[in-house]
Amino acid sequence: MEKYMNAALAPEERAKDLLDKMDLNEKIRQLGCTMAIPMIPGQYQDLKGGIGVSIIMGGSDPAHDLEKIQKYVMENSPHNIPALFHGEALSGPVSLLGGSLFPISISLGATFEPELVEEMSEFTRKQMYANGIRHGLSPVADLARDLRWGRVNETYGNDPTLSAMMMVSFVKGLQGNNLTEGVAATGKHFIGYSQTEGGLNCHKTMVCERELREQYAKPFEAAIREADLKSVMNSYSSIDGLPVCVNKKILTELLRGDLGFKGVVISDYASTLQLLDPYKVTDDLTEAGVRCLNAGLDIECPSRMAYGDGLEEAVRDGRLNVETIDRAVLRVLKLKFELGLFENPYPIFEDLDAAMDNTEANRKSYIAAKKSITLMKNNGILPIADKKKKVLVTGPVGNCLRLLFSHYTAVANAEMMAGLQKEGDTQQGYNVTGLLENMGDNIDSVNVLMSLVDNSGAVSADKYAMDETIRKLYPEAKTLFEGLRGYLDNVSFLEGCDYKGNDECQINEAVKAASEADIVVLAVGGKNGQGETSTTGEGVDSASLELPGVQEKLMRSVYKVNPNIVIIHTDGRPLVSEWAYEHAAAIVEGWLPNTYGGNALADVICGKYNPAGRTPVDVPRSVGHLPVYHCQPNGSSGAKNRNVIKQGYIDSDAAVLAPFGYGLSYTTFEYNDFRVVYEQETGIIQVEISVTNTGENEGDEVVQLYGSDLVASMIRPIHELIGFKRIHLRKGEKKKISFIFNIDFFSFLDCNMNWILEKGDFRLIIGSNSDDEKFEKIVHLAETKKINPGLRCLYATAKVSCE
Repeated sequence: MEKYMNAALAPEERAKDLLDKMDLNEKIRQLGCTMAIPMIPGQYQDLKGGIGVSIIMGGSDPAHDLEKIQKYVMENSPHNIPALFHGEALSGPVSLLGGSLFPISISLGATFEPELVEEMSEFTRKQMYANGIRHGLSPVADLARDLRWGRVNETYGNDPTLSAMMMVSFVKGLQGNNLTEGVAATGKHFIGYSQTEGGLNCHKTMVCERELREQYAKPFEAAIREADLKSVMNSYSSIDGLPVCVNKKILTELLRGDLGFKGVVISDYASTLQLLDPYKVTDDLTEAGVRCLNAGLDIECPSRMAYGDGLEEAVRDGRLNVETIDRAVLRVLKLKFELGLFENPYPIFEDLDAAMDNTEANRKSYIAAKKSITLMKNNGILPIADKKKKVLVTGPVGNCLRLLFSHYTAVANAEMMAGLQKEGDTQQGYNVTGLLENMGDNIDSVNVLMSLVDNSGAVSADKYAMDETIRKLYPEAKTLFEGLRGYLDNVSFLEGCDYKGNDECQINEAVKAASEADIVVLAVGGKNGQGETSTTGEGVDSASLELPGVQEKLMRSVYKVNPNIVIIHTDGRPLVSEWAYEHAAAIVEGWLPNTYGGNALADVICGKYNPAGRTPVDVPRSVGHLPVYHCQPNGSSGAKNRNVIKQGYIDSDAAVLAPFGYGLSYTTFEYNDFRVVYEQETGIIQVEISVTNTGENEGDEVVQLYGSDLVASMIRPIHELIGFKRIHLRKGEKKKISFIFNIDFFSFLDCNMNWILEKGDFRLIIGSNSDDEKFEKIVHLAETKKINPGLRCLYATAKVSCE
């Protein structure tokens, strides 16, 4: 038996032994990727000689398709090296039709409950593992501080502590306790991808080195140090004049040197091509590959372009050292050995039926959807307890399933595949119609999918086009209107207007109906996806944060005849409308709840569930107020620094519509028994608070701990989220929450870019959102200390006890 086939040896030892036996061509192929398309003749052509990673596109039987392709790869690899198959996993196993589906990341961020994220990714792990997909291209660690950016929905919000805790939970759930039965997680997009010039996808990153390290790197760092993150994906953007994929300072010095990453760096799709266009830093594809490899990019996706056979020539002519290739290949092989791929390269067919049973996952998904819903305003109109009330539901979200679903779901994937038809019958070498037809065989909805493309080749903007497919995939899914009909006797629906476009012809009809209703539920929002029919999503960025189309006109027109309006908003970012916050009787943020959105929203509206979601981003007054985030540095936060003009701007108040961590409830809570214990020798701080439900309903409260460095040699944040805990309290129940952390949480980079914990006073604040200061305490550090950043505290842990 070859040494590298001895499972008793360490993965790195096995990888080194195998590497020594490989020729240059076989090594280079381990750094490439191929899209495997089962039903297209000749698609196996690029798999001869082996391949590093792959993704299966289309196909009606993913497990058997993967088995067949994997056998071909191994039989055609000189050393029978299995491919590592990947797929998206942001809200469930996206590539698996019929797989579990949870709310998208921004919704999970709004729950302030990392445990839910870990449960979601555990279900995802079981399903991907059983199907032989061992590499997940998730989660997203980006911080959403510019709401114009279309991918806000993929993030956990704008706060590094919240994102860090969610990232750790996701990675632990997906990778599992034993990686040989797990799925390698991928943190993305490293780094600063979300904070770009103009809020536009893939543009120049507008973050200084200090902020990049202290805040944007923190979620990645937490996942690396606390969950052993196995894979990282580069950002499409550029930093300091270099695209990230060729930026050694970012991919090697920061990621591997400072953050301690030991895994594999995989390219975002076609990153290498961007070096030629639009970045124009080279005009030679092989040169692009050489530069990426030298910077620390190990694997190129989605196909072998810059990492193709040209790399062999680059080695022969001296442009590329073979040691650089060996370094990357060793990382890839080590991961494959860690995953146990050589012993277990195929799907686990005996576990497949049990893994794909979504009964428990669906129950958890429903709970997560309810926990994400955030009550932003309420004058007492909610909940609607009287089932005899005459209620009108109007607005484009009111009776549409698709608008409750996010991008990076099987639903949006099917829609995206239809959208590819717009640019012709073939796209990147495969037949789109064939993919759709094959996908349709699996869900019996060929006509629905194909109807998304009209005779001219344009993609249909009909928001209902995917609803039939959704109902086939998720029979339990309900629209908001359908959910309300389960609780109310006298509820009707009129659309009023579409989610985009300028057609106002239905508004008058909605206004007439509203004048005769007791309460109007205005269901507004956008469509999260990809392509021109979407209003948010990947590559769908906005110059405005206003409601798309004529939805604001619908709101104002209805309000004139009936001020009892309850606004339900769903989208990848929060509702930004000063008018709505000033006039609506109630506002509910539904985010993007996916399958159980209609059910969960109806539960909240009718009082069957007490909402406790919290804003994972600060809500600005307009696009002109950006950026706003609660942990902005001292001196640059507008509303909190009114030294010149009291209201912040000469023509507008700079205060946010809603702060970070904000959300209302149908009950009330009282905080007391505040206590801080600081052990100066160890640096350990324990903050205790008791919370009592003083209202008439059971409910959840999210207790939040913030801190400030009051005076420092470098400008510090106004305050930082240290930790949080969501607790459930019955009527009259009291619980004690204890936060434990080290004072080196407050460490920072000094003027020489060294980590220090500087002497002085630190203010600790307990509240229910970032603007709420129920209790505070000052602790003092007597002397400045140098800090090992790899050992510093990243967030507080919390314990709950009953009283």
